[in-house]
Amino acid sequence: MNQLLVLLQAAGVQAGGAFSILVIYGLLIVVFWFLIIRPQRKKQQQIDAMQDAIEVGDSVLTTGGLFGKIVDKVNDVFIVEFGTNKSVRIPVQKSAIASVREPDMSIAEEEDN
Repeated sequence: MNQLLVLLQAAGVQAGGAFSILVIYGLLIVVFWFLIIRPQRKKQQQIDAMQDAIEVGDSVLTTGGLFGKIVDKVNDVFIVEFGTNKSVRIPVQKSAIASVREPDMSIAEEEDN
């Protein structure tokens, strides 16, 4: 905090004045905007674009960790087919789709140490 006051004094702002407090709060708001709010908005826009681009036949991962395939779309609800049984169809909200991807079904080989 003392370093910030020294920088403000060097810039011509008197320490202890109401203006210096406003400058400090303004700087904090700008820092929060660029470090927290702005990246979160960009990420949310990418998620919304991904969810809007989902089509029937896409394999998806839900926020609950379940892989399924989209078989129908009604407004903001997807009918997702889970498993290999082909009769397990569950309606899922668009916001519950985490990503569009195939499950990794390959068997990982263990390394002997």
